[in-house]
Amino acid sequence: MENDQHIIQITPAEPGTSVEIKKPPRMGLVFLKALLIAPFRPNTLADDAIVPLTRILLKGFQPDPSLISHYRTVCGFKEKNEDSIPITYLQTLFIGILGKFIISPFFPLKPTGLIQVFQSFEQKRPVKTGETLDLACILSGFTKKETGIETRFILEVKSGGEIFWQGISGFFTRSGAKKTSSAPKPEDIFLEQRETIPVPSGTGRRYAAVSGDYNPHHLYTLSAKLFGFKSTIAHGMWSLARVTASLDREFDLQGPVCIEASYKLPIFMPAVTTLGWEPSSDEETGRPQVRFELRDQQKGLPHLKGRLLLP
Repeated sequence: MENDQHIIQITPAEPGTSVEIKKPPRMGLVFLKALLIAPFRPNTLADDAIVPLTRILLKGFQPDPSLISHYRTVCGFKEKNEDSIPITYLQTLFIGILGKFIISPFFPLKPTGLIQVFQSFEQKRPVKTGETLDLACILSGFTKKETGIETRFILEVKSGGEIFWQGISGFFTRSGAKKTSSAPKPEDIFLEQRETIPVPSGTGRRYAAVSGDYNPHHLYTLSAKLFGFKSTIAHGMWSLARVTASLDREFDLQGPVCIEASYKLPIFMPAVTTLGWEPSSDEETGRPQVRFELRDQQKGLPHLKGRLLLP
């Protein structure tokens, strides 16, 4: 996608609109409405489209400690620091809110067919289990390319009026057009392999139970085939959480840290993957960083690439 020649940035227009909801949406109803309204929405935008800046807010939310505990187990987080919430878990609190957003009148694109291509988190301090949180999901903007549109949402977590965790979720909607040209791909350099991570068949169902993300292509082979996949695929956020759990054991991610990752090829379950990572320094700031990647063990194809920025 980086080689698209026709690129248009569409920034949501002020003044903004804020919509407050009282509780997390029920995902079954979100999926049903998404299917019903999908035929009536486009998969692209005009170059001069005007989209209102919108926020969906959920205030006074308390995460379920039992779900957090099960999440730790499913994603491989260590038992240490059980009084704090894993940095990746906070993204799961927005799954229902994101679903509510894309089926609302404020989202102009087809709600089905969004492919997550990017995720970042920045944590100023760890979130303690039992804290009452205010959540905000903000439509950040669109990048229109030759082959489709990338949508960005900003996710914010507040406690006591302070933003101490912020994420960016990037989704891609294909337009159906094919690229007219492509530049040669750079050489794919493998990072040092540090760990072998198996992905059993039921990983999608186990992650759905702790995250609320019940997209059908993660659950059963039959439902995955109905959506065009040869078998079930692991959640991208599970793979990032599993990688983060390994990095947490190595670097103890309890302070101010930033993680950013791009999703590459899907993981068809069952699978065996390898985690590679190498420490370095950010070229612009000199800040310590760890580049990481998750690959298929047999073919070496990439599933996930990103970096961890340390204090």
